[in-house]
Amino acid sequence: MKERQGARAQVRTRSEGNDASEVAPFLSMYLDGPRARLLLGFAAFSAWVNLLIGFEGFLRDTVVYGGGVVRDPLFVAALLLGGALLIAAALRQRPFLQLPEDGEMPRWRGAAVCGILGSLSGVAGVALSSSATTAGSVVMTLAVVLGMMAAVFIARYTLAWGVLIASFDLREMMVALCTALCLQWVPFIAVQFLGAVGKAVLAGGLPLLSLWGLRGFTSTPSESASSREGSSAGEAEGDSRWIVARMAAALFCFAFVVQFVWTCNVVMTSEPLDQGLFWLVYLCVFVACAVIMIAILCLMDRWGAYRMELFYRAAFAFGVVGSAALPLAYNHLFFSYAVIYVAYALMSAAMWLLVWSVVFMRHVPPRRVVGLVFGLQYIALPCGFGAAKLMQQLAVASASSDLLPYVGFSAIALLVVAFVFVLPERTLLLLSPRLLRLSHESLDERCREVAATHGLTERETEIFALLARGRDVGYIEKELFISRNTVNTHRKNLYRKLGIHTQQELLSLIEASLN
Repeated sequence: MKERQGARAQVRTRSEGNDASEVAPFLSMYLDGPRARLLLGFAAFSAWVNLLIGFEGFLRDTVVYGGGVVRDPLFVAALLLGGALLIAAALRQRPFLQLPEDGEMPRWRGAAVCGILGSLSGVAGVALSSSATTAGSVVMTLAVVLGMMAAVFIARYTLAWGVLIASFDLREMMVALCTALCLQWVPFIAVQFLGAVGKAVLAGGLPLLSLWGLRGFTSTPSESASSREGSSAGEAEGDSRWIVARMAAALFCFAFVVQFVWTCNVVMTSEPLDQGLFWLVYLCVFVACAVIMIAILCLMDRWGAYRMELFYRAAFAFGVVGSAALPLAYNHLFFSYAVIYVAYALMSAAMWLLVWSVVFMRHVPPRRVVGLVFGLQYIALPCGFGAAKLMQQLAVASASSDLLPYVGFSAIALLVVAFVFVLPERTLLLLSPRLLRLSHESLDERCREVAATHGLTERETEIFALLARGRDVGYIEKELFISRNTVNTHRKNLYRKLGIHTQQELLSLIEASLN
Protein backbone atom coordinates (compact mmCIF):
# COMPACT_ATOMS: atom_id res chain seq x y z
CA MET A 1 0.00 0.00 0.00
CA LYS A 2 2.75 2.44 0.95
CA GLU A 3 4.69 1.60 -2.20
CA ARG A 4 1.67 2.37 -4.40
CA GLN A 5 0.97 5.58 -2.54
CA GLY A 6 4.62 6.59 -2.83
CA ALA A 7 4.64 5.90 -6.56
CA ARG A 8 1.56 7.99 -7.04
CA ALA A 9 2.94 10.79 -4.90
CA GLN A 10 6.08 10.72 -7.03
CA VAL A 11 3.99 11.38 -10.14
CA ARG A 12 2.12 14.22 -8.44
CA THR A 13 5.02 16.03 -6.85
CA ARG A 14 7.42 16.31 -9.75
CA SER A 15 5.60 19.40 -11.02
CA GLU A 16 5.51 21.22 -7.69
CA GLY A 17 8.72 23.18 -8.25
CA ASN A 18 8.24 26.22 -10.47
CA ASP A 19 11.98 26.58 -11.04
CA ALA A 20 12.17 23.18 -12.69
CA SER A 21 9.30 24.02 -15.02
CA GLU A 22 11.27 26.95 -16.40
CA VAL A 23 14.03 24.73 -17.74
CA ALA A 24 12.26 21.41 -18.29
CA PRO A 25 9.64 20.71 -20.98
CA PHE A 26 6.14 21.78 -20.01
CA LEU A 27 4.76 18.27 -20.49
CA SER A 28 6.47 15.16 -19.15
CA MET A 29 7.30 12.94 -22.09
CA TYR A 30 8.74 9.94 -20.24
CA LEU A 31 6.91 6.80 -19.14
CA ASP A 32 7.47 5.52 -15.61
CA GLY A 33 5.73 2.83 -13.59
CA PRO A 34 2.70 4.80 -12.36
CA ARG A 35 2.09 6.32 -15.78
CA ALA A 36 2.32 2.90 -17.43
CA ARG A 37 -0.20 1.48 -14.97
CA LEU A 38 -2.58 4.38 -15.53
CA LEU A 39 -2.11 4.22 -19.30
CA LEU A 40 -2.76 0.49 -19.62
CA GLY A 41 -5.60 0.36 -17.09
CA PHE A 42 -7.49 3.33 -18.47
CA ALA A 43 -6.93 2.28 -22.10
CA ALA A 44 -8.27 -1.20 -21.25
CA PHE A 45 -11.42 0.24 -19.69
CA SER A 46 -12.07 2.68 -22.55
CA ALA A 47 -11.44 -0.01 -25.16
CA TRP A 48 -13.84 -2.43 -23.46
CA VAL A 49 -16.66 0.11 -23.34
CA ASN A 50 -16.14 1.15 -26.97
CA LEU A 51 -15.94 -2.47 -28.14
CA LEU A 52 -19.30 -2.92 -26.48
CA ILE A 53 -20.68 0.21 -28.18
CA GLY A 54 -19.20 -0.29 -31.65
CA PHE A 55 -21.10 -2.12 -34.36
CA GLU A 56 -17.90 -3.98 -35.27
CA GLY A 57 -16.88 -4.76 -31.69
CA PHE A 58 -16.74 -8.15 -30.04
CA LEU A 59 -20.56 -8.55 -29.96
CA ARG A 60 -21.09 -8.51 -33.71
CA ASP A 61 -23.12 -11.51 -34.86
CA THR A 62 -23.86 -12.96 -38.32
CA VAL A 63 -27.67 -12.82 -38.11
CA VAL A 64 -28.09 -9.07 -38.56
CA TYR A 65 -25.46 -6.66 -39.90
CA GLY A 66 -23.92 -4.65 -37.12
CA GLY A 67 -24.67 -7.23 -34.43
CA GLY A 68 -28.35 -6.37 -34.11
CA VAL A 69 -29.37 -9.53 -32.25
CA VAL A 70 -27.09 -9.40 -29.20
CA ARG A 71 -25.21 -6.14 -29.48
CA ASP A 72 -28.21 -3.80 -29.73
CA PRO A 73 -30.19 -4.91 -26.64
CA LEU A 74 -27.00 -5.38 -24.59
CA PHE A 75 -25.70 -1.96 -25.63
CA VAL A 76 -28.99 -0.18 -24.86
CA ALA A 77 -29.45 -1.85 -21.48
CA ALA A 78 -25.83 -1.33 -20.43
CA LEU A 79 -25.65 2.36 -21.27
CA LEU A 80 -29.10 3.39 -20.08
CA LEU A 81 -28.63 1.70 -16.72
CA GLY A 82 -24.97 2.69 -16.46
CA GLY A 83 -25.81 6.31 -17.23
CA ALA A 84 -28.63 6.29 -14.67
CA LEU A 85 -26.29 4.91 -11.99
CA LEU A 86 -23.71 7.60 -12.70
CA ILE A 87 -26.28 10.40 -12.56
CA ALA A 88 -27.59 8.97 -9.29
CA ALA A 89 -24.02 8.99 -7.95
CA ALA A 90 -23.67 12.64 -8.99
CA LEU A 91 -26.91 13.73 -7.33
CA ARG A 92 -26.61 11.82 -4.08
CA GLN A 93 -25.43 13.79 -1.08
CA ARG A 94 -23.49 10.80 0.21
CA PRO A 95 -21.09 9.32 -2.35
CA PHE A 96 -21.21 5.74 -3.49
CA LEU A 97 -19.41 3.77 -6.19
CA GLN A 98 -16.25 5.62 -5.09
CA LEU A 99 -12.63 4.62 -4.58
CA PRO A 100 -11.74 3.18 -1.17
CA GLU A 101 -10.02 4.93 1.66
CA ASP A 102 -6.72 3.53 2.92
CA GLY A 103 -7.10 0.11 4.46
CA GLU A 104 -10.73 -0.38 3.46
CA MET A 105 -10.34 -3.68 1.64
CA PRO A 106 -14.07 -4.49 1.47
CA ARG A 107 -14.50 -1.60 -0.97
CA TRP A 108 -11.65 -2.88 -3.06
CA ARG A 109 -13.38 -6.24 -3.02
CA GLY A 110 -16.41 -4.43 -4.37
CA ALA A 111 -14.31 -2.97 -7.19
CA ALA A 112 -12.94 -6.46 -7.89
CA VAL A 113 -16.47 -7.89 -7.97
CA CYS A 114 -17.52 -5.21 -10.46
CA GLY A 115 -14.46 -5.96 -12.60
CA ILE A 116 -15.24 -9.67 -12.59
CA LEU A 117 -18.87 -8.87 -13.40
CA GLY A 118 -17.75 -6.86 -16.42
CA SER A 119 -15.43 -9.65 -17.50
CA LEU A 120 -18.16 -12.28 -17.24
CA SER A 121 -20.70 -10.14 -19.09
CA GLY A 122 -18.20 -9.62 -21.91
CA VAL A 123 -17.34 -13.32 -22.23
CA ALA A 124 -20.99 -14.35 -22.05
CA GLY A 125 -21.90 -11.67 -24.61
CA VAL A 126 -19.32 -13.01 -27.06
CA ALA A 127 -20.54 -16.58 -26.52
CA LEU A 128 -24.15 -15.52 -27.05
CA SER A 129 -23.39 -13.53 -30.21
CA SER A 130 -21.35 -16.43 -31.62
CA SER A 131 -24.07 -19.00 -31.00
CA ALA A 132 -27.13 -16.90 -31.92
CA THR A 133 -28.84 -18.02 -35.11
CA THR A 134 -32.10 -16.09 -34.83
CA ALA A 135 -33.32 -12.91 -33.21
CA GLY A 136 -35.51 -14.73 -30.71
CA SER A 137 -36.94 -13.33 -27.49
CA VAL A 138 -34.79 -15.64 -25.34
CA VAL A 139 -31.58 -14.40 -26.91
CA MET A 140 -32.59 -10.76 -26.57
CA THR A 141 -33.66 -11.25 -22.94
CA LEU A 142 -30.31 -12.80 -22.11
CA ALA A 143 -28.58 -9.90 -23.88
CA VAL A 144 -30.51 -7.40 -21.75
CA VAL A 145 -29.52 -9.24 -18.56
CA LEU A 146 -25.86 -9.23 -19.64
CA GLY A 147 -26.20 -5.53 -20.43
CA MET A 148 -27.41 -4.84 -16.89
CA MET A 149 -24.38 -6.71 -15.54
CA ALA A 150 -22.10 -4.66 -17.78
CA ALA A 151 -23.82 -1.45 -16.59
CA VAL A 152 -22.60 -1.98 -13.03
CA PHE A 153 -19.02 -2.37 -14.24
CA ILE A 154 -19.26 0.66 -16.55
CA ALA A 155 -20.70 2.95 -13.87
CA ARG A 156 -18.28 1.88 -11.15
CA TYR A 157 -15.17 2.09 -13.28
CA THR A 158 -16.09 5.32 -15.06
CA LEU A 159 -16.44 6.95 -11.67
CA ALA A 160 -13.30 5.30 -10.29
CA TRP A 161 -11.11 6.33 -13.23
CA GLY A 162 -12.60 9.82 -13.20
CA VAL A 163 -11.84 10.29 -9.51
CA LEU A 164 -8.33 8.92 -9.96
CA ILE A 165 -7.47 11.03 -13.01
CA ALA A 166 -8.86 14.17 -11.34
CA SER A 167 -6.51 13.65 -8.38
CA PHE A 168 -3.32 13.93 -10.46
CA ASP A 169 -1.46 16.98 -11.68
CA LEU A 170 -2.52 16.99 -15.33
CA ARG A 171 0.86 18.26 -16.44
CA GLU A 172 2.42 15.03 -15.17
CA MET A 173 -0.02 12.65 -16.86
CA MET A 174 -1.39 14.50 -19.90
CA VAL A 175 0.78 12.49 -22.29
CA ALA A 176 -0.17 9.19 -20.64
CA LEU A 177 -3.87 10.07 -20.77
CA CYS A 178 -3.76 11.03 -24.45
CA THR A 179 -1.74 7.91 -25.26
CA ALA A 180 -4.33 5.75 -23.53
CA LEU A 181 -7.14 7.41 -25.47
CA CYS A 182 -5.29 6.58 -28.70
CA LEU A 183 -4.35 3.01 -27.74
CA GLN A 184 -7.98 2.16 -26.96
CA TRP A 185 -8.50 1.74 -30.72
CA VAL A 186 -5.81 -0.92 -31.13
CA PRO A 187 -8.11 -3.73 -29.85
CA PHE A 188 -10.64 -2.66 -32.51
CA ILE A 189 -8.03 -3.50 -35.15
CA ALA A 190 -7.11 -6.80 -33.48
CA VAL A 191 -10.70 -7.97 -32.94
CA GLN A 192 -11.31 -8.08 -36.70
CA PHE A 193 -8.80 -10.93 -36.99
CA LEU A 194 -9.95 -12.91 -33.96
CA GLY A 195 -12.38 -15.77 -33.75
CA ALA A 196 -14.91 -16.33 -30.99
CA VAL A 197 -12.27 -17.60 -28.56
CA GLY A 198 -9.98 -14.63 -29.14
CA LYS A 199 -12.87 -12.20 -28.72
CA ALA A 200 -13.87 -13.90 -25.48
CA VAL A 201 -10.33 -13.61 -24.14
CA LEU A 202 -10.29 -9.92 -25.05
CA ALA A 203 -13.73 -9.28 -23.59
CA GLY A 204 -12.82 -11.03 -20.37
CA GLY A 205 -9.27 -9.72 -20.03
CA LEU A 206 -9.76 -5.99 -20.54
CA PRO A 207 -11.87 -5.44 -17.38
CA LEU A 208 -9.33 -7.38 -15.33
CA LEU A 209 -6.49 -5.31 -16.80
CA SER A 210 -8.43 -2.18 -15.85
CA LEU A 211 -8.85 -3.53 -12.32
CA TRP A 212 -5.09 -4.12 -12.15
CA GLY A 213 -4.52 -0.52 -13.20
CA LEU A 214 -6.84 0.88 -10.54
CA ARG A 215 -5.53 -1.44 -7.85
CA GLY A 216 -2.10 0.16 -8.07
CA PHE A 217 -3.23 3.48 -6.61
CA THR A 218 -4.61 4.74 -3.34
CA SER A 219 -7.22 7.49 -3.08
CA THR A 220 -5.97 9.70 -0.28
CA PRO A 221 -2.91 11.80 -1.15
CA SER A 222 -2.93 15.38 0.10
CA GLU A 223 -4.93 16.86 -2.73
CA SER A 224 -6.68 13.76 -4.02
CA ALA A 225 -10.14 13.85 -5.41
CA SER A 226 -11.43 11.72 -2.57
CA SER A 227 -10.47 14.38 -0.07
CA ARG A 228 -12.67 16.80 -1.95
CA GLU A 229 -15.65 14.51 -1.65
CA GLY A 230 -16.15 15.73 1.88
CA SER A 231 -16.21 19.39 0.89
CA SER A 232 -19.30 21.48 1.38
CA ALA A 233 -22.15 21.30 -1.08
CA GLY A 234 -21.83 25.02 -1.66
CA GLU A 235 -18.69 24.45 -3.72
CA ALA A 236 -20.78 22.99 -6.52
CA GLU A 237 -23.35 25.76 -6.50
CA GLY A 238 -23.78 28.83 -8.67
CA ASP A 239 -21.42 29.34 -11.53
CA SER A 240 -19.57 26.03 -11.05
CA ARG A 241 -22.78 24.02 -11.18
CA TRP A 242 -23.82 25.91 -14.29
CA ILE A 243 -20.52 25.11 -16.02
CA VAL A 244 -20.84 21.42 -15.16
CA ALA A 245 -24.39 21.42 -16.53
CA ARG A 246 -23.18 23.07 -19.72
CA MET A 247 -20.43 20.47 -20.14
CA ALA A 248 -22.90 17.64 -19.63
CA ALA A 249 -25.40 19.14 -22.08
CA ALA A 250 -22.71 19.72 -24.72
CA LEU A 251 -21.41 16.16 -24.38
CA PHE A 252 -24.97 14.86 -24.65
CA CYS A 253 -25.37 16.71 -27.96
CA PHE A 254 -22.01 15.49 -29.29
CA ALA A 255 -22.62 11.87 -28.25
CA PHE A 256 -26.17 11.90 -29.63
CA VAL A 257 -24.94 13.17 -33.00
CA VAL A 258 -22.08 10.69 -33.17
CA GLN A 259 -24.28 7.68 -32.45
CA PHE A 260 -27.02 9.02 -34.73
CA VAL A 261 -24.60 9.40 -37.65
CA TRP A 262 -22.97 6.04 -36.86
CA THR A 263 -26.30 4.26 -36.98
CA CYS A 264 -27.48 6.09 -40.09
CA ASN A 265 -24.28 4.94 -41.80
CA VAL A 266 -25.28 1.35 -41.04
CA VAL A 267 -29.06 1.32 -41.53
CA MET A 268 -29.67 3.93 -44.25
CA THR A 269 -26.98 3.22 -46.83
CA SER A 270 -27.20 1.12 -49.98
CA GLU A 271 -24.66 -1.52 -48.99
CA PRO A 272 -22.94 -2.39 -45.68
CA LEU A 273 -19.26 -1.70 -45.31
CA ASP A 274 -17.10 -4.58 -46.53
CA GLN A 275 -15.98 -6.61 -43.51
CA GLY A 276 -12.48 -6.68 -44.92
CA LEU A 277 -12.26 -2.93 -44.43
CA PHE A 278 -13.19 -2.84 -40.73
CA TRP A 279 -9.59 -3.09 -39.56
CA LEU A 280 -8.58 -0.32 -41.96
CA VAL A 281 -11.27 2.00 -40.57
CA TYR A 282 -9.89 1.65 -37.05
CA LEU A 283 -6.31 1.92 -38.21
CA CYS A 284 -7.25 5.27 -39.76
CA VAL A 285 -8.98 6.28 -36.51
CA PHE A 286 -5.91 5.34 -34.47
CA VAL A 287 -3.50 7.19 -36.78
CA ALA A 288 -5.71 10.29 -37.05
CA CYS A 289 -6.18 10.50 -33.28
CA ALA A 290 -2.46 10.00 -32.66
CA VAL A 291 -1.46 12.70 -35.16
CA ILE A 292 -4.02 15.22 -33.85
CA MET A 293 -3.22 14.61 -30.18
CA ILE A 294 0.54 14.74 -30.79
CA ALA A 295 0.10 18.04 -32.64
CA ILE A 296 -1.97 19.51 -29.78
CA LEU A 297 0.47 18.28 -27.14
CA CYS A 298 3.40 19.74 -29.08
CA LEU A 299 1.62 23.10 -29.26
CA MET A 300 0.93 22.97 -25.52
CA ASP A 301 4.55 22.13 -24.82
CA ARG A 302 5.78 24.92 -27.07
CA TRP A 303 3.45 27.49 -25.50
CA GLY A 304 3.95 26.12 -22.00
CA ALA A 305 0.21 26.17 -21.34
CA TYR A 306 -2.88 23.99 -21.24
CA ARG A 307 -5.15 24.71 -24.21
CA MET A 308 -8.19 22.49 -23.63
CA GLU A 309 -10.13 24.32 -26.33
CA LEU A 310 -7.88 22.75 -28.99
CA PHE A 311 -9.33 19.29 -28.26
CA TYR A 312 -12.83 20.75 -28.22
CA ARG A 313 -12.31 22.49 -31.57
CA ALA A 314 -10.92 19.32 -33.14
CA ALA A 315 -13.86 17.23 -31.92
CA PHE A 316 -16.32 19.81 -33.25
CA ALA A 317 -14.54 20.03 -36.62
CA PHE A 318 -14.52 16.27 -37.18
CA GLY A 319 -18.12 15.99 -35.97
CA VAL A 320 -19.19 18.56 -38.57
CA VAL A 321 -17.14 16.92 -41.34
CA GLY A 322 -18.47 13.46 -40.46
CA SER A 323 -22.06 14.71 -40.44
CA ALA A 324 -21.57 16.61 -43.70
CA ALA A 325 -20.14 13.44 -45.28
CA LEU A 326 -23.25 11.43 -44.42
CA PRO A 327 -24.89 11.99 -47.84
CA LEU A 328 -21.74 10.50 -49.40
CA ALA A 329 -22.12 7.42 -47.23
CA TYR A 330 -24.91 6.02 -49.39
CA ASN A 331 -22.31 4.97 -51.93
CA HIS A 332 -19.01 5.78 -50.15
CA LEU A 333 -19.42 4.56 -46.58
CA PHE A 334 -15.77 4.24 -45.58
CA PHE A 335 -14.95 7.95 -45.37
CA SER A 336 -18.03 9.02 -43.40
CA TYR A 337 -17.71 6.10 -41.00
CA ALA A 338 -14.02 6.71 -40.23
CA VAL A 339 -14.41 10.47 -39.75
CA ILE A 340 -17.29 10.20 -37.29
CA TYR A 341 -15.28 7.67 -35.25
CA VAL A 342 -12.42 10.19 -35.06
CA ALA A 343 -14.92 12.80 -33.86
CA TYR A 344 -16.05 10.43 -31.10
CA ALA A 345 -12.47 9.74 -30.01
CA LEU A 346 -11.59 13.44 -29.85
CA MET A 347 -14.85 14.25 -28.06
CA SER A 348 -14.02 11.72 -25.35
CA ALA A 349 -10.51 13.15 -24.94
CA ALA A 350 -11.85 16.71 -24.68
CA MET A 351 -14.39 15.82 -22.02
CA TRP A 352 -11.97 13.82 -19.85
CA LEU A 353 -9.61 16.78 -19.84
CA LEU A 354 -12.40 19.29 -19.18
CA VAL A 355 -13.60 17.20 -16.25
CA TRP A 356 -10.13 17.51 -14.75
CA SER A 357 -10.17 21.27 -15.35
CA VAL A 358 -13.49 21.75 -13.57
CA VAL A 359 -12.31 19.75 -10.56
CA PHE A 360 -9.03 21.68 -10.39
CA MET A 361 -10.27 25.20 -11.09
CA ARG A 362 -13.67 25.03 -9.36
CA HIS A 363 -13.07 22.46 -6.62
CA VAL A 364 -16.26 20.64 -7.59
CA PRO A 365 -16.17 17.07 -6.23
CA PRO A 366 -15.16 14.78 -9.12
CA ARG A 367 -17.96 12.36 -8.28
CA ARG A 368 -20.48 15.01 -9.29
CA VAL A 369 -18.70 16.10 -12.45
CA VAL A 370 -17.89 12.59 -13.72
CA GLY A 371 -21.31 11.22 -12.77
CA LEU A 372 -23.29 13.94 -14.53
CA VAL A 373 -21.09 14.43 -17.59
CA PHE A 374 -20.49 10.80 -18.50
CA GLY A 375 -23.88 9.65 -17.23
CA LEU A 376 -25.52 11.90 -19.83
CA GLN A 377 -23.03 10.77 -22.46
CA TYR A 378 -23.93 7.12 -21.93
CA ILE A 379 -27.65 7.91 -22.09
CA ALA A 380 -27.18 10.01 -25.25
CA LEU A 381 -25.70 7.08 -27.19
CA PRO A 382 -28.80 4.81 -27.07
CA CYS A 383 -30.97 7.90 -27.65
CA GLY A 384 -29.09 8.64 -30.89
CA PHE A 385 -29.31 4.96 -31.82
CA GLY A 386 -33.06 4.91 -31.21
CA ALA A 387 -33.60 8.08 -33.25
CA ALA A 388 -31.77 6.59 -36.24
CA LYS A 389 -33.65 3.28 -35.99
CA LEU A 390 -36.95 5.16 -35.83
CA MET A 391 -36.02 7.13 -38.94
CA GLN A 392 -35.16 3.87 -40.68
CA GLN A 393 -38.61 2.45 -39.91
CA LEU A 394 -40.44 5.57 -41.05
CA ALA A 395 -38.45 6.04 -44.25
CA VAL A 396 -38.98 4.03 -47.40
CA ALA A 397 -35.81 2.23 -48.45
CA SER A 398 -35.67 4.05 -51.78
CA ALA A 399 -35.95 7.41 -50.01
CA SER A 400 -32.95 6.89 -47.74
CA SER A 401 -30.54 8.57 -50.12
CA ASP A 402 -32.85 11.57 -50.34
CA LEU A 403 -33.11 11.85 -46.55
CA LEU A 404 -29.39 11.63 -45.79
CA PRO A 405 -28.59 15.29 -46.67
CA TYR A 406 -31.30 16.46 -44.26
CA VAL A 407 -30.04 14.07 -41.60
CA GLY A 408 -26.51 15.44 -42.01
CA PHE A 409 -27.78 19.03 -41.86
CA SER A 410 -29.73 18.31 -38.65
CA ALA A 411 -26.67 16.73 -37.05
CA ILE A 412 -24.50 19.72 -37.96
CA ALA A 413 -27.11 22.13 -36.60
CA LEU A 414 -27.13 20.33 -33.24
CA LEU A 415 -23.33 20.41 -33.07
CA VAL A 416 -23.29 24.13 -33.84
CA VAL A 417 -25.83 24.81 -31.09
CA ALA A 418 -23.69 22.84 -28.61
CA PHE A 419 -20.45 24.54 -29.69
CA VAL A 420 -21.75 28.11 -29.94
CA PHE A 421 -24.43 28.33 -27.25
CA VAL A 422 -24.27 25.37 -24.82
CA LEU A 423 -20.50 25.27 -24.16
CA PRO A 424 -18.86 28.15 -26.07
CA GLU A 425 -15.13 28.68 -26.09
CA ARG A 426 -15.36 31.71 -23.82
CA THR A 427 -16.51 29.29 -21.10
CA LEU A 428 -13.60 26.96 -21.87
CA LEU A 429 -11.17 29.81 -21.30
CA LEU A 430 -12.30 29.90 -17.67
CA LEU A 431 -11.43 26.20 -17.38
CA SER A 432 -8.10 26.24 -19.18
CA PRO A 433 -6.31 29.54 -18.61
CA ARG A 434 -2.66 29.43 -19.54
CA LEU A 435 -1.60 29.80 -15.91
CA LEU A 436 -3.26 26.45 -15.15
CA ARG A 437 0.18 24.85 -15.40
CA LEU A 438 0.66 25.89 -11.79
CA SER A 439 -0.32 23.60 -8.95
CA HIS A 440 -2.63 24.92 -6.23
CA GLU A 441 0.31 25.62 -3.92
CA SER A 442 2.43 27.36 -6.53
CA LEU A 443 -0.56 29.35 -7.78
CA ASP A 444 -1.20 30.64 -4.26
CA GLU A 445 2.48 31.48 -3.90
CA ARG A 446 2.47 33.34 -7.22
CA CYS A 447 -0.62 35.30 -6.14
CA ARG A 448 1.07 36.29 -2.87
CA GLU A 449 4.14 37.49 -4.76
CA VAL A 450 2.06 39.62 -7.14
CA ALA A 451 -0.04 40.93 -4.23
CA ALA A 452 3.06 41.93 -2.26
CA THR A 453 4.56 43.66 -5.28
CA HIS A 454 1.43 45.77 -5.77
CA GLY A 455 0.69 46.41 -2.10
CA LEU A 456 -2.57 44.50 -1.75
CA THR A 457 -4.10 44.11 1.70
CA GLU A 458 -4.56 40.67 3.30
CA ARG A 459 -8.25 40.54 2.36
CA GLU A 460 -7.54 41.75 -1.16
CA THR A 461 -4.90 39.04 -1.47
CA GLU A 462 -7.45 36.37 -0.48
CA ILE A 463 -9.93 37.63 -3.07
CA PHE A 464 -7.14 37.94 -5.64
CA ALA A 465 -6.22 34.25 -5.18
CA LEU A 466 -9.86 33.17 -5.55
CA LEU A 467 -10.30 35.25 -8.69
CA ALA A 468 -7.13 33.67 -10.10
CA ARG A 469 -8.82 30.27 -9.78
CA GLY A 470 -11.80 31.48 -11.77
CA ARG A 471 -14.17 31.99 -8.81
CA ASP A 472 -17.11 34.34 -9.20
CA VAL A 473 -18.40 36.94 -6.75
CA GLY A 474 -21.13 34.66 -5.42
CA TYR A 475 -18.67 31.95 -4.50
CA ILE A 476 -16.25 34.42 -2.83
CA GLU A 477 -19.14 35.90 -0.83
CA LYS A 478 -19.97 32.47 0.65
CA GLU A 479 -16.37 31.33 1.03
CA LEU A 480 -15.21 34.40 2.98
CA PHE A 481 -18.55 35.13 4.75
CA ILE A 482 -18.70 38.70 3.52
CA SER A 483 -21.37 40.61 1.60
CA ARG A 484 -21.47 40.86 -2.17
CA ASN A 485 -20.95 44.63 -1.96
CA THR A 486 -17.82 44.10 0.13
CA VAL A 487 -16.47 41.64 -2.41
CA ASN A 488 -17.11 44.07 -5.25
CA THR A 489 -15.41 46.89 -3.30
CA HIS A 490 -12.30 44.78 -2.65
CA ARG A 491 -12.24 43.61 -6.25
CA LYS A 492 -12.50 47.20 -7.52
CA ASN A 493 -9.64 48.27 -5.23
CA LEU A 494 -7.33 45.43 -6.20
CA TYR A 495 -8.08 45.96 -9.89
CA ARG A 496 -7.10 49.62 -9.44
CA LYS A 497 -3.86 48.71 -7.67
CA LEU A 498 -2.98 46.10 -10.29
CA GLY A 499 -3.88 48.42 -13.18
CA ILE A 500 -6.36 45.98 -14.74
CA HIS A 501 -10.06 45.98 -15.58
CA THR A 502 -11.15 42.33 -16.14
CA GLN A 503 -10.56 38.89 -14.68
CA GLN A 504 -8.88 37.81 -17.92
CA GLU A 505 -6.35 40.65 -17.47
CA LEU A 506 -5.82 39.38 -13.92
CA LEU A 507 -4.95 35.92 -15.29
CA SER A 508 -2.66 37.48 -17.87
CA LEU A 509 -0.91 39.44 -15.12
CA ILE A 510 -0.12 36.26 -13.18
CA GLU A 511 0.99 34.54 -16.35
CA ALA A 512 3.27 37.45 -17.25
CA SER A 513 4.92 37.14 -13.84
CA LEU A 514 6.05 33.63 -14.79
CA ASN A 515 8.39 35.08 -17.38
